[in-house]
Amino acid sequence: MRERNMREDGKRETKAGTAANGETAPAAPAAPSPAEPGDVETPPAGEGGEDEQKTVLDEMDRLRTEMDDLKELYLRKLAEFDNFRKRVEREREEIRETVSADLVRELVPVLDNFERALQHASESGFDAFREGVELIAKQLWEALSRRGLKRLDPINEKFDPVYHEAVQRVEDSGHEPDQVVSVLAKGYTFGKRLVRPAMVAVAVGSKDGGETGEAPEAGAGESEDRP
Repeated sequence: MRERNMREDGKRETKAGTAANGETAPAAPAAPSPAEPGDVETPPAGEGGEDEQKTVLDEMDRLRTEMDDLKELYLRKLAEFDNFRKRVEREREEIRETVSADLVRELVPVLDNFERALQHASESGFDAFREGVELIAKQLWEALSRRGLKRLDPINEKFDPVYHEAVQRVEDSGHEPDQVVSVLAKGYTFGKRLVRPAMVAVAVGSKDGGETGEAPEAGAGESEDRP
């Protein structure tokens, strides 16, 4: 046992001596040095890259052309709309002038009759003058009614703040409360529009009946609910 240990120690001493006499173990491979920027080779662009670039440029040209076309279309439509607006305004003004001219044409004879009545007022008696004025008023009303003017004469009707304006209140037991007793000035409508409310006196409860208070407010006919 002792001899075997001695032989193994001799072998280890022999290996150590060999290394000490100049024999070296194989060296580990050296790490590669970092490459310089100029040493990297760029692969040449292939046909696939050129085709992709050409496709992008073609798409940009298409979009630019489409944008120009849309801009031209917008400007053309804007000009057409402006011309349409001017034409509508011109036609509206022509219609307004035509309607006004037709109404004036119907009122001119009324004006002529007024002038003739004034010229002969001193020559005719009061009854003849009055009859002439009544005929002129009838002629004027016919001309306006043909255009759509209507009278509001709400005598004995219930007070309506949309079409009536209460300017007086009357204590009258012969009428129902809020009933129109008298019409101080007739009202007028033109088509669906209220030209002027009727100025009326409205009945209120008598003192004997115990009902007091204000009459319907004057100016109630100026309600925003008027047609």
